[in-house]
Amino acid sequence: MGVLTLTVVSTERGTKKTMQFEPSTLVRDACKIIRDKMGLNDTNAQEYGLFRVQDDDSQGFWMEGNKTLEHYLIRSNDKVEYKKKVRYLKVRMLDGAVKTIPVDESQPVGQMMLSVCNKIGISNYEEYSLVREDENMQNGRSMRDLREMRERSVESENRNKGGLMMGTLGRKKEQKMEQLRQKLHTDEELAWVDHSKTLREQGIGEDETLLLRRKYFFSDTNVDSRDPVQLNLLYVQCRDGVLRGLHPVDKEIACQLGALQCQIQYGDFPYNKPKFQIDGRDVLPKEYAKNRENEKKVVQNYKELSGTNELDAKSKYVHLCRELRTYGVTFFVVKEKVPGKNKLVPRLLGVNKESVMRVDEKTKQVLKEYPLEQVRRWASSGKTFNLDFGDYQEGYYSVQTPDGEKIGQLIGGYIDIILKKKRTKDHQGIEGDEGSTMLEDVVAPARATLVAHGQIGTGQHATDAAVAVKGVLRTPQSGYNINGAQYGAVSGELQSQSLGRAQRLRVIDTYEHPQRALIGTIEATIRAVDEAEEELEKEPYIEIPKFPDDSAERKWVEEQVAVNKENVNERLAAMGAATAQVVQWTAVQDEYDERVGTAVATIGSNLPDVSRNVRQMTTFMETRRSEDLVEATRRLCNAFGDFLTSVNPEHQEKRTTVLAAAGRVGDFSQQVINTMDEPNSNEQSFQDALVQKAKNVATSTAQLVLRLVWRENWQKIEFFRNWQLRSDGDDVGA
Repeated sequence: MGVLTLTVVSTERGTKKTMQFEPSTLVRDACKIIRDKMGLNDTNAQEYGLFRVQDDDSQGFWMEGNKTLEHYLIRSNDKVEYKKKVRYLKVRMLDGAVKTIPVDESQPVGQMMLSVCNKIGISNYEEYSLVREDENMQNGRSMRDLREMRERSVESENRNKGGLMMGTLGRKKEQKMEQLRQKLHTDEELAWVDHSKTLREQGIGEDETLLLRRKYFFSDTNVDSRDPVQLNLLYVQCRDGVLRGLHPVDKEIACQLGALQCQIQYGDFPYNKPKFQIDGRDVLPKEYAKNRENEKKVVQNYKELSGTNELDAKSKYVHLCRELRTYGVTFFVVKEKVPGKNKLVPRLLGVNKESVMRVDEKTKQVLKEYPLEQVRRWASSGKTFNLDFGDYQEGYYSVQTPDGEKIGQLIGGYIDIILKKKRTKDHQGIEGDEGSTMLEDVVAPARATLVAHGQIGTGQHATDAAVAVKGVLRTPQSGYNINGAQYGAVSGELQSQSLGRAQRLRVIDTYEHPQRALIGTIEATIRAVDEAEEELEKEPYIEIPKFPDDSAERKWVEEQVAVNKENVNERLAAMGAATAQVVQWTAVQDEYDERVGTAVATIGSNLPDVSRNVRQMTTFMETRRSEDLVEATRRLCNAFGDFLTSVNPEHQEKRTTVLAAAGRVGDFSQQVINTMDEPNSNEQSFQDALVQKAKNVATSTAQLVLRLVWRENWQKIEFFRNWQLRSDGDDVGA
């Protein structure tokens, strides 16, 4: 196949060129050629990519850097665009707030959720997803349009099967099912975004706003006031589920939840407003809303909650909801066959992190549960969804539903999360622990390097080529019969014991693939450290609401400081743990532990947020303390930069250098904490003593290791000397 002649466009610069490429050219290499020929080297290569332009803009797609041009069936005269991959995504929170987040639109949504949740402050990103809102559904269709399409589809299917009469009966039955769905407000109404596709592939434009919701209730057990972002999201979903009747509650619990909702919305009970009233329809499920006695009970409970802050009230609300049998269950309206009869009846099929359950659609009573570990396989075909429980149950459990694919994706998602948590079992407490740190493995792309070792003879010329790492010149090692100069682009190990004039040496790169990945991760994290330092220099922007009095303003300021301080403390703890893990897992220099990369990535994902929280916190501090806090954070960034440099395999730093750099990270982390909230003299002396004892333990451990190594080497030397003496004695005797 000949060369490809492509039209390359840069809309940002307003230029267009015709270029030729080999079909086997990698997309990332094509981007480099485009930057060189179009004078775009001043752009950040990481933020740009190659986009395949189609006549229909919605059919265009991003090309992955590690794939070739011919993989995408590119032909001559096709048009591609070199453009920025970053776009701004509008994400609506459940409380109505809209956040604009920069995302890489070339990534699938599942991968993009990592950056979305990271910007919002959510660690367990795999449990969240995005929902397309009613007015912005696929192809402009609303939720009502989709229901009408489903009704027409069923009507057409029934007409084809049994004529007009069957079509009329089928339409009436489906209308009843649709009314039941609307009455129960099950999650099948939600148009979840597909995680395996990009935003563009799903027709999601830049002007569309997506709703952030928790899709999987797996590690939410310990969400409390220490994590205000996730607590607020969880509270709103629980509140909506209770008020819509998805979670059946008794009257006593309903009144307690209603009182907590009032405390969250209105604050302490307004005794100075004698005409203050509560509408039961706003805080109670509909079966209790019309009873005046229930409203009085809510008011009585509301008065008893005076003095409870908003975060604690939300935490109590969520805690009560966790006790409900249907908490964390995603429901679907299905039809199942009555045993022994040729009849289908409506039923609720629920899925949570532990089981699949059959639930009565009227009473919400759980009829039967099937643990997830008993599920062997599932299949969705047309209007039917089947579950196979293997030896645990005879036959399949089959239901009739148009949402079989959604049910299968939900079950598969829970199983994927369970397997992922089990793979990370080395992190204590990660099972069901919302506070545990999620680790992102950042792997930088690497290029294969061709290395030619040989003797330069007459008539031969060296050729230059681009290489991944800086070239080195090595002298021959003892034990190898090599004459003349040795030249290599990458340091390597010689595999042959002797070399003839016409032979070539086989060279293996001393950096294995995981180590190259670690180097890329460290470099990416160092860039994150630079980003954190730049974040400190930016002017903080906080939208301050209007307050009725000074006390309300002080309370709001205290809450903002507390939230930012808590975020900084949590992220410092995560980075401190990651630093300790790196020190531990790099103790043996000849062995490589692949977990080092994930620990390094934890530092890179948390440090910019620390700077951001510090910058916001300084807005509410006096000038001197704010300057001290910024300076302490800047020193912490420098300490992390030094630490990452010391653990880079390319630098081969001494172990003492790594330990000293890790010690400075601990010192400056403590300095940031002390500057945020200055401890009293007793606390300060205790902390200083604790830090000093920790340093003594680390020093003693390092000395013990050195002694063991010295002793082992001394034993080897003694053994060699004895062996040499015996050999000399044998020679003399001979």
